[in-house]
Amino acid sequence: MKIQIICSSPGMWRNGVQHPASEFYPADRWSEKELERFRADPAFTVREVDEKAENTLTETDFQLRVDAEVGRQMKAKAEELQAKFDQAVKNAVEDKTAELKADHDNAMDKAGKELAAANDKVAKLEKQIADGKKAAKAGDDGGDK
Repeated sequence: MKIQIICSSPGMWRNGVQHPASEFYPADRWSEKELERFRADPAFTVREVDEKAENTLTETDFQLRVDAEVGRQMKAKAEELQAKFDQAVKNAVEDKTAELKADHDNAMDKAGKELAAANDKVAKLEKQIADGKKAAKAGDDGGDK
């Protein structure tokens, strides 16, 4: 149950409060003596309202509900955006990691081929040196006869 105070001249003061055109209050907000003062003044109408049968939201109540819903939706959207951002970062890291691994693998293949070519060259040079030493020795041995 709520009490609705309707004021025909908004801004009037009664019972220590400046009243808007209409306001809903908790049932225990006003004493019986205060309610009688409102009822005795033709500028005020006092209604007891069943909250289940009528909308008794005050502007403040409504604004609090709107703010709470906006906050809930903002939080949900922020979580959704954060999840999308996290997934985008994860995908970018995976892509960059794959790219760097491919570059690394290609560099290793190239280095392996260059090493094999250098080893072949070293082997050929060592063979030439060995052949040269054999030829020199054979020439030395042939000159001694």
